[in-house]
Amino acid sequence: MISLNVYLTPKNGHEDALEKAIKEVWLTAMVKQPGFVSATLNTPFSDADLEALEASKPSYVYEMVSYWATEEERVAWVARDIHQEVWPQVTDQVSDVSYTLFDCNTTWSM
Repeated sequence: MISLNVYLTPKNGHEDALEKAIKEVWLTAMVKQPGFVSATLNTPFSDADLEALEASKPSYVYEMVSYWATEEERVAWVARDIHQEVWPQVTDQVSDVSYTLFDCNTTWSM
């Protein structure tokens, strides 16, 4: 299994539009794809809470983590027409986006 971790920072004033694009458009299409396992949308604690916990403040606002059975199935999803339709609806709302991939060779409760 692999994870795709996408880090997103919305344009000023686009937070609600970005969340809607992620939840109602991108994720809705993603869950129907072969090899999709699960996903989570992570947001950091408040700056004050992170400071009180002596935790690092992330450089992004949202982290979308999707889990896939194989990298080949994730790549096939990215190549589909539906991805080309939904992904720009997400990127239109962001000032910055980056991603990385992880091999998930040990998992619990997934």
